[in-house]
Amino acid sequence: MKKTFFITGSSKGIGLQLSRSLLLQDHFVFGFSRTNTIDHENFTFTKIDMSDLNKVKTVIFPEVKTNHVVLINNAASIGEIKPLAKKKPEDIINELSLNLIAPTLFCKNFIETCSDKEKLILNISSGAATKPIGSWNTYCASKSALDMLTNVLCEEKYKDLRAISVYPGIVDTDMQTKIRNTSPKNFPLQNKFKEYYINNELIDPSHVAQKIIYLVNHHQDFLKNIVSVRDFDI
Repeated sequence: MKKTFFITGSSKGIGLQLSRSLLLQDHFVFGFSRTNTIDHENFTFTKIDMSDLNKVKTVIFPEVKTNHVVLINNAASIGEIKPLAKKKPEDIINELSLNLIAPTLFCKNFIETCSDKEKLILNISSGAATKPIGSWNTYCASKSALDMLTNVLCEEKYKDLRAISVYPGIVDTDMQTKIRNTSPKNFPLQNKFKEYYINNELIDPSHVAQKIIYLVNHHQDFLKNIVSVRDFDI
C-alpha cells in the first residue's frame, strides 16, 4: 500500500536512509532540510532551516493522493555540548526551537491538513529523554518534552491518528562524531562514547531506518506510545 511520508532532516543520517528506502518501495516522500542529494520522481524537497521558526510556522502540508500519511519528526541537534551556564542565550533558543518547537508546529499542521487521512506521527526521540546527561541540557530537556507531546497527542484522541516516540539507540551519525570530538572539560563522558565507536557498538543508520519502516507498517502491534528499536527484531 502506497503511503505519503513527511520527513524532517531528510539530508543526513536516519532521515536520509529512511527517504531512500521508502522511495525504493515506491512511496511518496516530502523531505525538509537545509540541503538535499535525492533526485527521484516521488521525492519533493523543501529547503528549510528547521530552527527558523518563522519559516517553520508557514509550512503547509500539500494535498496528497494516498489515504495513509506519516510524519517523521527526525531533524534534531545535540547543540553545543557544554554546561548550560556556558551557553549563549541564542544557542539555547536555537536548540530548543529545532528539537521541540519545530516538531510541535509540524504535528499541529500535519493533523489539521490531513484531517481526513489515516495518520501516523513518529517523533524521533532518544534515551536521553529519560536520563540526565551533563552538558546535554537542551537535548535531554527537548527529547523529554517531545515524549510528553507524543503522549498528549494520544490522549487528545484525534480521529485516525497514532503517535509514537521512537528511541533509535546509539546511531553512527554526525552527532556521534561531534560527541567524540568534544573536549572532556565540557563533556566528562566523552571517553565512554569513544569506546562505543572503538568497540563497534554504534548502529548503522540504514538498519535503524529499516526498523522504523517496520514500525510504520506494524504500529498496531505496539501498544506503548514510546518504542525503542532495540526492543524488537525484524
